[in-house]
Amino acid sequence: MITDNANVRQSVAAALLAAMLAACSTQGGSPDDKMSRFLVAPDKYALYNCAQLADRAEVSAIREKELQQLMVKAGPGSGGRLVSAVAYRPEYLSVRGDMNELRKTAAAKNCKFLPGVDKPGRGVSDSVVR
Repeated sequence: MITDNANVRQSVAAALLAAMLAACSTQGGSPDDKMSRFLVAPDKYALYNCAQLADRAEVSAIREKELQQLMVKAGPGSGGRLVSAVAYRPEYLSVRGDMNELRKTAAAKNCKFLPGVDKPGRGVSDSVVR
């Protein structure tokens, strides 16, 4: 029974290591963009039209800005970073992945509005968020 538990731990550790290495090998983009790709389904917005993409992008940009402000408010100390990492960062990465997917879909559909380009939602530097 002890060996089964050890095997499970080793398997989980190997899977996590593989995911981290895959994230490191992705070309281009910030570390947040690389990590956010794992949290959003590819072609999630394929069935949306340009108006729906713009509406969804507006909602996502507002939420992304709110999360950035909450992470800044949590503070730069170790306690603040812990709160940010546990409470806000997973949702922030998910929203950021949504924005990347929205941009990709809008560009593929030749929409006039490109989410995050026409109305950038990046009011806080990435170094503060990390």
